[in-house]
Amino acid sequence: MEYIVVAAILLLGFYLRLAMVSGVQIDTPFLEDARQYTAYAYNFSEYKVYSLDFNGLIDKRIPPSPNALRAPGYPLFLSLFTGSKNLDQFAVNVFYFQAILSTITIAVVYMLGRTLLSVLGAAIAAALTAISPHLINLNIYLLTETFFTFVLVLTMGALILSRRYENRYLWIASGMLLAVATLIKPTIQYYFLFFIGFVLLDRESPKAKRISILFIAASFLCIFSIWLFRNLVSLGYLSDPAITINTLQHGMYPHFMYNGQASTFGFPYRFDPHSQEISSSLSSVLVTIAHRFYTQPLTHLVWYLSKPLYLFRWEMIQGVGTFIYPVNHSPYESSWLFMRIYSLMRVIHPIVVVLSLAGTVLVWLPDRMFTMTVQQRFAGRLISLTYFYFILVHIAAAPFPRYSIPIRPFTYVLAWLSVSLTATMMRKKLAWMRNAPLAIKKHR
Repeated sequence: MEYIVVAAILLLGFYLRLAMVSGVQIDTPFLEDARQYTAYAYNFSEYKVYSLDFNGLIDKRIPPSPNALRAPGYPLFLSLFTGSKNLDQFAVNVFYFQAILSTITIAVVYMLGRTLLSVLGAAIAAALTAISPHLINLNIYLLTETFFTFVLVLTMGALILSRRYENRYLWIASGMLLAVATLIKPTIQYYFLFFIGFVLLDRESPKAKRISILFIAASFLCIFSIWLFRNLVSLGYLSDPAITINTLQHGMYPHFMYNGQASTFGFPYRFDPHSQEISSSLSSVLVTIAHRFYTQPLTHLVWYLSKPLYLFRWEMIQGVGTFIYPVNHSPYESSWLFMRIYSLMRVIHPIVVVLSLAGTVLVWLPDRMFTMTVQQRFAGRLISLTYFYFILVHIAAAPFPRYSIPIRPFTYVLAWLSVSLTATMMRKKLAWMRNAPLAIKKHR
């Protein structure tokens, strides 16, 4: 019965993703970030040069110049589809393949759920992943999020298996997957340090700590250092700080508005006359943020602490509804099934997010409060740590809702985990209350 339920969830998720890819109408998939990723992919495929210069795709006589603005993980993935010289067909091929990856992600989420939840809990987490409009919509964009979500959940699964079996090859694979995830989405690069700290504080299997850290560190650095070495040799520096500068600057305006003006919502930096000066260097943007905290401490403290509300917001801030880039038509306008799913998910979204935050905290409570195995505790705390890391990073940076979509599967797992742990605590409390009078009588 379990396999039938999982198969049904996977089929539903696959159908929704295929229906979205085949039924959506967009003007062009090559906007902003997507245009840059496409340029990187084709330039690498055609010229073996990692460059975002889109002109080379139009005029072959213009040689592209190398740069390191975007990490190479997603462009290298896109380069697998550059056999098609028709850009529109290239995009369609990527969309359908991303729909497949997104469906596999559902299966991995179920397996992650089963490491610490019941069959019902894991099935609910997988089902919510399958019908999430945000996760479905990601597949129609040439953006990192679908591929990153897939690699991220695989990484969590590999880390959990590595801890369970204490297998050196699994630790090596985990480190490699974490490096790939970092090369897709550099915001996760410091997670490596968080994970090492987590392993060191783990009271179980103390003898295996050093070995596991050694294997995961070596494999992670071997993969990630290739990118750093390329930059140093080709460009003379390890990384381009432009994206870091932008995300810090975009996140420093309270409530995404310039001077509180509603008309600037979502794009406050475009209205700031000092924007170019602020974004001139990393030190410049950090000094500006520090100065604003000094001159308006309460305003900016409230803003930074309220950023998770924006990060988990249902509607995109720089987009339309749940779409990152606007669309002309989608199944949400014509399909009864899509409309009902959208309505359901929108209603339960704030509840699920609150439950997930509760689960993030509950799993760290003393072991005696729950009936959890060592492996369940490790899995729950690892997912909680990952969730917390993403929230923390986007409190410091720009909390656009788009950036929370890759951790949406963890939202669903942690939400049900909070329900499960709360139920366990209540059962233990009730059992203690029932047994307490008996214990008193025996004592007398």
